[in-house]
Amino acid sequence: MSVELRRMLDSLKPGDVVLATTTDRVARDPLDLLNILDAVKASGAGMRLLDEPFIDTTSEMSDLILFIVGWAARWHRKRILENTAHGRELARQRGVKFGRKPKLGPREREEIAGRRALGEPCSQIATAFGVSESTISRMPKWLNLG
Repeated sequence: MSVELRRMLDSLKPGDVVLATTTDRVARDPLDLLNILDAVKASGAGMRLLDEPFIDTTSEMSDLILFIVGWAARWHRKRILENTAHGRELARQRGVKFGRKPKLGPREREEIAGRRALGEPCSQIATAFGVSESTISRMPKWLNLG
């Protein structure tokens, strides 16, 4: 449970209402959702979920409904993660490169390595190439073009 959620639960007073846009924003796991609901109810507050307007925290049925809804949210989240991982793997097999594109190409890197090897200051090289000094300082002073 996050620090912010714990802080909010600890600050609840009777008559307060916890309002969340969707069930999975409260908890991804049905057990966690029930524990959060118990904490809300123990403080005398209520909970309202905008995506599940039929949930009424004043009835005993809300525990069962919240558990089912929480389970569905967890199952849905698991499927999203599996589909994303599968799509990423298919893209990797097709040769898709992930991550940020390099700021400098191989020829520029070679020139920078040469200039660094000659002792030119990183700040001067960075200005010449239009990149930050840290980009230059992270590069080796020589390249193994082997």
